[in-house]
Amino acid sequence: MKPRQVLQLLLSRFLPAAACLVGLAPLSAADNHKWEIKELFSSADEQVQFIELFNTDKDEEHLSLTHISTASGSFFAFPNNLPSPATENRHVLIATAAFAAIPGMPAPDYVIPAGFLEHLGDTLTYAAGPDVVVFGALPVDGVKSINASGAQAVNSPTNFANATGSVTLATATVRNGAGVNVLCYSSVPPALGKPWSATVSVAHHPGATGVLLGGYALPASGPTFGVGQLLMNVGSHKYFSLNKPASGGQAQFSTNMPALPALVGRTIATQAVIYGGSLELTNAVDMKTGW
Repeated sequence: MKPRQVLQLLLSRFLPAAACLVGLAPLSAADNHKWEIKELFSSADEQVQFIELFNTDKDEEHLSLTHISTASGSFFAFPNNLPSPATENRHVLIATAAFAAIPGMPAPDYVIPAGFLEHLGDTLTYAAGPDVVVFGALPVDGVKSINASGAQAVNSPTNFANATGSVTLATATVRNGAGVNVLCYSSVPPALGKPWSATVSVAHHPGATGVLLGGYALPASGPTFGVGQLLMNVGSHKYFSLNKPASGGQAQFSTNMPALPALVGRTIATQAVIYGGSLELTNAVDMKTGW
């Protein structure tokens, strides 16, 4: 066989295969292994959570080939790829449905079930890197998140479209000063647009006929009287004073919180006074309005 014929034979056999490889090159170049875990956030009840990833390189859109998981048993396989290979310096927002329902929040790129992160401490793994973040108890003040190093800061969720925001969640924190008051007052967080309720147990208080619940702008740590320790600063702005009769060993308070963004972040120190037979100050509940 002449040299020219040999060359033609080689070209006829190997050029089609080479063309196929060239055609596959863009797909094989596309990847997903450079995404890193950037930010984690959770509410105390684990209903509102988000995970943010960040990438510094392009062509990293093929997330459907990977997943995230936790040591506590959560697993999420990305159902689809990102909409664009322009992934350089972009974020991916993975969040719960309760997060997505909060007014003004950036739309999640992917939705995970509530409780995906164990807020008391967990290990999160992005499989493609892999990238692993081990963390202790997440902040549950409704404002702070952590980064991959565990440092806390005001949350700043950002999605692939570069939409960003910051969520403030409602909280209700029991406080009891020197501990001389009976722990008998509890409240749900005052979430905007949702029902709010509080309960004061009077079963320990003989002759109780009613409860007066007050809310002031500032907390206090005294003075202490014969009826207990005052835990609200009654000289600060007064937000409300509610009076309910005691029945069945308790007094219950409830109302619907208005969905007014102007109320987000307002803090209120609350405390109850049980009356009937004698007066008694309860523990305090420090509230912050939010979503």
